[in-house]
Amino acid sequence: MPDKRDYYEVLGIDKNASKEEIKTAYRTLAKKFHPDLNKDNPKLAEEKFKEMSEAYEVLIDDNKRSRYDQYGHAGVASDFGKEGFTWQDFSHVSDLEDIFGHNIFSDFFGRGSVFSDFFGRRRWGFFEQPEEQIKRALVEITLEQAYRGVSAEVAIPRIDICESCGGNGAKSGTSPDVCSHCKGKGEVKQEQLQGFGRIIKIGACPVCKGRGKVIEHPCPTCHGNGQVQRFDKITVKIPPGVDNGTTLRISADKDDSKLKEDVYVTVSVQSHSVFQRKGSDIYLEKTIALTGAALGTKAEVPTLDGNAVMKIPPGTQTDTLFRLRGSGMPRLKGHGHGDQYVRVIVRTPKNLTKRQRVLLEEFEAIEKEK
Repeated sequence: MPDKRDYYEVLGIDKNASKEEIKTAYRTLAKKFHPDLNKDNPKLAEEKFKEMSEAYEVLIDDNKRSRYDQYGHAGVASDFGKEGFTWQDFSHVSDLEDIFGHNIFSDFFGRGSVFSDFFGRRRWGFFEQPEEQIKRALVEITLEQAYRGVSAEVAIPRIDICESCGGNGAKSGTSPDVCSHCKGKGEVKQEQLQGFGRIIKIGACPVCKGRGKVIEHPCPTCHGNGQVQRFDKITVKIPPGVDNGTTLRISADKDDSKLKEDVYVTVSVQSHSVFQRKGSDIYLEKTIALTGAALGTKAEVPTLDGNAVMKIPPGTQTDTLFRLRGSGMPRLKGHGHGDQYVRVIVRTPKNLTKRQRVLLEEFEAIEKEK
């Protein structure tokens, strides 16, 4: 995977650019990569738009920009997930509306695009995104815990300045050196031929990656990043009925909260060996004997709230679906429970005794007479 481009280079601005210059650069590039104007290669346009939005997300924020200027991409890596920057990390929708106007979602991106879908949901409140740095965590629970609700301990990552090096990234007893290639500026001029002339472009220094300093002896604790990751443990109350992928917002505003900022906890519900979940409904299969299917019987079936007895009427065929009302999952954003559906599988007997074979042959003869 290629190295990320310098954020200043992506937006085509210098390191001393003001916020207004950053917004202007972003506006210019956004219009250039308007999906409607790049119908020949819309995927490339979306990739470019995502790249410049990541750069804008960092450079328009004073805190993130300061960390980026000091540590490069490593300084802001903790602001994004394992997969890097995603649209859920973009926290400046209001700035976009200031730039493009209130019709940005329909007029600019167009209906049906990945941008209009994401920003539209956020604009109308279906997805809340704070302006500050977002903390995320994942908690895994069983289906039974999702049915009843559970309190789970979650480790929340945070970034601290490395105590071993004091944040400069250099091994104790040493210090970073000024980059000899860019003389500490973090950027270099590059000449390119175009037509009969030369164009001078300013880009990130390839030696120090835009930091202006090089570290000959990296700190063994933080490996030269100047920052280390630590974890705070909190207890999260997971309500009954959560589904796989449900994201809970844990607010820092609560009186008993130890958090300095909101945390988004995504719930992963393990698959079950017996039950299959579809929304608030539960499905399972129950095998019954041939005689029970023909004569009728009662079958005991498991539910998430204990066993239940189900009546099987005479003449039941295999794959018949029975419903147990209210035995499904609690509805997270509603009242009551879903249902449980039981698919009956009729078991054909094997290794018949002589007596069983005789009886079945007599039964077959009677069926033929009918």
